[in-house]
Amino acid sequence: MCRGDVGLFFYVNGQFLIHSCSLKDAENYGDFLIYPESHFEIWDRHYEKKYRVDFDFFPRGRVVYRKNDDKYLIYYDRCIGDNISYLTDTYYDGNVVMEYDEHYQCHMCNRNYVL
Repeated sequence: MCRGDVGLFFYVNGQFLIHSCSLKDAENYGDFLIYPESHFEIWDRHYEKKYRVDFDFFPRGRVVYRKNDDKYLIYYDRCIGDNISYLTDTYYDGNVVMEYDEHYQCHMCNRNYVL
């Protein structure tokens, strides 16, 4: 990931697994620019065989860019906690909004998760 990219990430065993692209290569999604692939696609291609769990087992999130006010939004699982500051400190210059998102719940947060 480079400064100002959009992307998605997983938080696995204390490390971020990040997949990103520049705004130029991002996909338009209404008022946003987003990374063009899903967590499922990335997990299936890169990590399924290594970790042998589903894509939603570990905490995860997404960085999007909101065009109308030039802001980055980081949606993430609350299990990542303060460790999310790694992304904000490394890749974004204060032009970011942080939000927990129930969509990105891991197996620990999702009470309906079936192992």
